[in-house]
Amino acid sequence: MQTTTNRLSGTLLTILGVLAFGTGIYFLGIRPALLPEDIRFTGIDEATLPQAFLDWLGIVFRTWGGFITGFGIVLTGIGVATFSGDARWLRYGTAAGILVVFGRFAYSNVVIGGDYLIFIASMFVLALICAAILIWKAGP
Repeated sequence: MQTTTNRLSGTLLTILGVLAFGTGIYFLGIRPALLPEDIRFTGIDEATLPQAFLDWLGIVFRTWGGFITGFGIVLTGIGVATFSGDARWLRYGTAAGILVVFGRFAYSNVVIGGDYLIFIASMFVLALICAAILIWKAGP
């Protein structure tokens, strides 16, 4: 039975999830490596920074964007499930969210040749297994 509290909290969680998702997309694809406020705060002359550092910083923010996007997806799933009472949204939101988070994390570590790639790739494989189980579970 859906209560007013469930509807309100579900709506607010869904809104928060969508906002987090949008913020994550900004970090994933639009945000430059350094914003004007970053330069003001640090006092760094961007022209003196090596291009490799700016490239790496871009990878860091894209990775962070993956985490924010994945969290937004999970929050949206929780919100819709809370609002509707349909537990499938918990499974689907969690499955999609962990794939975005750990997929982007693994990809970034492949790009930089990370020292912990085996560990991070293992987390991605675990996320794949979890997502498959969540998606293919029978019933509601």
